Amino acid sequence: MSPSAKNPKSAKDTSLFGGGESLVGKTIDRFDIQEQLGEGSLSVVYRAHDKQSRGSVVIKIIHKQLLSSIKNLKKLEQKLRVLVALDDSHICAYRDVVIVEGRVILVLRPMVFESLEDLLSKTGHIGPDRAVSIFSQVCKALEAALKHDILHRDIKPSNILILDNQKFADDIMVIDFGIAKIIQDESAEHRTDQYMTRSKETFGSPLYLSPEQCAGKKIDNRSDIYSLGCVMYESLTGKPPFVGKNVLETAYKHMNDTPRPLGLDPTMEPVATRFEEVVAKCLAKDPDNRYQVPEQLYHDLELLLSATDTEWANSANVYKEMAPRRKRNQPGARGGNKRFSVESAIWIAGIFLLVGVVAFWSWIILKPESKKYAHFDNNLLWNVKLQNKPTPVEDFGNKEEAAKVNLQSIERDIGVNCREYADALLALVTLYHESQHWSDALAYGKKLTAATEKLEKDGQEGPCQLSECYRLVAYAAFNGNANEEALPAAGKSLELAAGKQTLSTSNIQCLRILGDIYSRQGNMVKAIEIYKRFYNLADIEKEQHSSFYWDACSKLADVLRRDGQLKEAMRYYKQGIDWWKAHGNPDTPWAPKAFYGYALTLYAAGQYKDAEDILKEATSLCKKITTADPALAGAVRKLYIDTLYHTNMLHALSVQLGEGEDKH
Repeated sequence: MSPSAKNPKSAKDTSLFGGGESLVGKTIDRFDIQEQLGEGSLSVVYRAHDKQSRGSVVIKIIHKQLLSSIKNLKKLEQKLRVLVALDDSHICAYRDVVIVEGRVILVLRPMVFESLEDLLSKTGHIGPDRAVSIFSQVCKALEAALKHDILHRDIKPSNILILDNQKFADDIMVIDFGIAKIIQDESAEHRTDQYMTRSKETFGSPLYLSPEQCAGKKIDNRSDIYSLGCVMYESLTGKPPFVGKNVLETAYKHMNDTPRPLGLDPTMEPVATRFEEVVAKCLAKDPDNRYQVPEQLYHDLELLLSATDTEWANSANVYKEMAPRRKRNQPGARGGNKRFSVESAIWIAGIFLLVGVVAFWSWIILKPESKKYAHFDNNLLWNVKLQNKPTPVEDFGNKEEAAKVNLQSIERDIGVNCREYADALLALVTLYHESQHWSDALAYGKKLTAATEKLEKDGQEGPCQLSECYRLVAYAAFNGNANEEALPAAGKSLELAAGKQTLSTSNIQCLRILGDIYSRQGNMVKAIEIYKRFYNLADIEKEQHSSFYWDACSKLADVLRRDGQLKEAMRYYKQGIDWWKAHGNPDTPWAPKAFYGYALTLYAAGQYKDAEDILKEATSLCKKITTADPALAGAVRKLYIDTLYHTNMLHALSVQLGEGEDKH
């Protein structure tokens, strides 16, 4: 419930739009007004007793000054009654419209609610999970209204209601659909830029106005999407995206400024990055660059929390260029006067026939093709495949028991603040690393790190460098899927090794760990930063450590590809492949992966002929190298056939019909 409901007098004192008049305790027509629930730019909301229905209702009374220039209240009533037809579970529909004593009263069903504005005033912001739940339902409301050609025009937190339904999930209703437009149209002082020219009449609230509303231009449903983007931004961060010192400055910011990043907790990746992308698309200055209909935004919100990186990359509308919806009176729209000749009809029929044939063959041929190979995730091309089963170590049980007995004896006889204790910890940690008992390696690795830090503070040397201790912790945590511990440990190891700009087991492994984790999380900015550090180190000593160099090239190229920096990705892939050709082992499994990654980049850039040539080499390497991943071989083949459809469709069909034998 709105805070003003608890203290109607305070609502009266702070009213900006209603002239300070409180109607609590009064009777208007058939309504005994009992409690004020809230107030906005269009109306005051009350709980009342309806003597006609003999029950409790919620009523909205439009501010009198908004009606002062309306001459025909009957016509206004007829238009408002159209809103009664809005029948959707997420729209707060009106039961009745009553005009009495110069007042316009909208009657709603009784309900207990709290507005999103009230919620944010208490909590500051909400988390991504709750945001997805709330705004998915708002999208449904906008889409339902759009089917009736009704825009909202005033999306803001106070118009989004959270029902008190005694459930552990939010039920959302959106209120005030279309009222601003109807009042504006019926006003004798109607202007297209009415918001900007009439004091205290907000047909759209300044913090949530779209750039086209600020400029007084015509608007469509994409303006509601922009306003919803503003509300999403505020709900996630606690602040609206644009706040000026006054209305005009705020409007200027909407039209010209770029909002600051959301800055969500990076531990929430990839959700944090996805929300950045979704909100940014909603807040595009050009309506053509936004989501074009609420359904597209709803689709992305539903994917945002649970989709894999591949599903998100392939299915999210945020990455797709949206053709703007045509208005009904635009040329070429349905019902227009465009006429087609017989020749045009024949050509169209021929095209449909050709597409049908291709679709049929694709369904017949490609469908079984997809079952021949295991699934391959292109976004995990260079990520480490972790092993869950420990590696057998000869006489492991006796070695572990002896190492633990030795550790306990030293702890009992000498104590923990000595070099002998640290040496015994290192022996045990090394055993757990060799056997890949990662949880034990992590636990004792932390003890080793603490013991070594204590020795160094006391002026003594530990059994190994402190950076190496952190490296052991990071590696154990990484392999044990404890990324929240692997990230700081790897970072600390690199920090302690700062200034030692050489390739070493410690710094290279930590860079690989950080890059792998950020890559999995979809945090391309951090992944690119880490892999550039790896590349710079490897480039210095590529003559002595060739495998490090081409590995660094491919990892950097891949995250650049996923970030859309295709030219840079091609350059690094080519550098790595050229160096491998000059210095590498022909049997390394790195090669087919690198050729496949290079081909993915060329394909994404539309360089299909070059991709075809690279994929032929990748296919050959997959056959020659016995350790090549069968799933990778399947991915190479699928991309090869897909590429052939762009360069030589008949050959693509022949390759598939020949069950994979490409004799081209």
